[in-house]
Amino acid sequence: MQQKTVVKAMIPLAALGLILSACSGNNSNSNSGSSASSSPPASGSSGPSASSSSSPSGSPSASPSASADEPSGKVTYMMWGTEEEVNQTKDLLKKFNEKYPKVQVDVVSKDWGTYWTAITAQAASKSLPDVYKMSYAYVDKYAKLGAMKDLTDLIASSGFNLNDFEPGVLAAHQSGGKQVSLPRDSNTIVLYYNKKMFADPKTNPLGAPVPTNDMTWDQLIDIAKKMTIDKSGKTAADSGFKPDQTTQWGFVMDAAGSADSVLEPELWSNGAKMVNDDESLALNTPEAKEVLQKFADLVAVDHVTPSFSQSQTLSKDPFLALATGKVAMSFGGSWSANEYKKAGIEFDAVLPPKFKETKTVVQVAGNAMSPNSKNEPAAWALLSWLAGPDGQIALAEQGQSIPANKQAAAAYLAIDDGYNKQTFIEAQKYAITAPFFDGKDKLMWEIVPQKLQQPLSGKGDIDKAIEEIKKLYGK
Repeated sequence: MQQKTVVKAMIPLAALGLILSACSGNNSNSNSGSSASSSPPASGSSGPSASSSSSPSGSPSASPSASADEPSGKVTYMMWGTEEEVNQTKDLLKKFNEKYPKVQVDVVSKDWGTYWTAITAQAASKSLPDVYKMSYAYVDKYAKLGAMKDLTDLIASSGFNLNDFEPGVLAAHQSGGKQVSLPRDSNTIVLYYNKKMFADPKTNPLGAPVPTNDMTWDQLIDIAKKMTIDKSGKTAADSGFKPDQTTQWGFVMDAAGSADSVLEPELWSNGAKMVNDDESLALNTPEAKEVLQKFADLVAVDHVTPSFSQSQTLSKDPFLALATGKVAMSFGGSWSANEYKKAGIEFDAVLPPKFKETKTVVQVAGNAMSPNSKNEPAAWALLSWLAGPDGQIALAEQGQSIPANKQAAAAYLAIDDGYNKQTFIEAQKYAITAPFFDGKDKLMWEIVPQKLQQPLSGKGDIDKAIEEIKKLYGK
């Protein structure tokens, strides 16, 4: 799916009159499982998490320097996440209270599935939490439901700097051209490779070079052929190679199952799209079909990538295939790095290969504000702090998330994790500006995986699959 001089900017707030202390939001909790990334189908990450509804620092008291018009009172912040992520958020909010000691933040957490059910119900009853976590995949849906306040006026009156975000990152939290939420963290999709496998003559008998940034798909395929080995020790670049006896794979990718995180940006890389601006399907173009055929050939012609069924025997999550030690290169999310480390893999990361231009996708979690908040000054103080330099630097210093704000990049990179984290930051510059809209989630996470899985494994007709996708999609 991550240099610069850090500038700690204070975010000015417009003078506001008397502040209401009432807090909107439903404080009931339910937490049994969660996704660590903004989109569960892409991250494949889940784990137990505990319910929570508490203030990270108790009832705050005014500091000696606090002014009468400083935001104050109670607000509710709701999120999905693991128990560890909830605790990290509480720690983060202690930093917030250093700047805004008169604001009390109650944290409410739910599991991924329950979370969206609650947001939908609370939007209908106008009882949304003052500030709440928002997935890039559902921005348009909830904006159209009237669940997200248009932040345009607050951004303008406070001087909040939108230039601190890459265009593709910012676009993920816009609907109808309006900024309805602000980015929090930026999960990026990159190409990982097993350093030890490339360095060992036994696993790299032809001396294939390690992958690099600005690499084309043809260059990747050439490397992958040299890194794909059968039982007899022959590579896919050798005559006599037996694909049905592969013991080491040069490259693993499930483009159909990773439609939002791999297939869509690679379509853009070749001048194609998944959907047009009018939301109609855009796969039936020469440029799009070229991409699909290239991916099918990786399995059926080049023999460097396992079919979907073969991939499943390696790892149920293709993004974790590198952790098996049997794969030289693989797409993965920025969150995948921790799993590779746990598996003892020596790895590094580069930007994805390109057709014509380098393109990536950034899965941006963000935060939105209720349009019915009874304490808007305090809610905006919280929301703008979480997305602004101070909050983003504090998030980066926790070492668990890639900050979305460019001013926090140096703080994130200062933590040495043993691999090139700069790639995750660089990837944000190449993010496609293709926001989700209501209905696109079903296309990406259900229809495309169902209909393209076999054709992209070299078993099926691509043109027929596109027609079936169009019929099911209905646009």
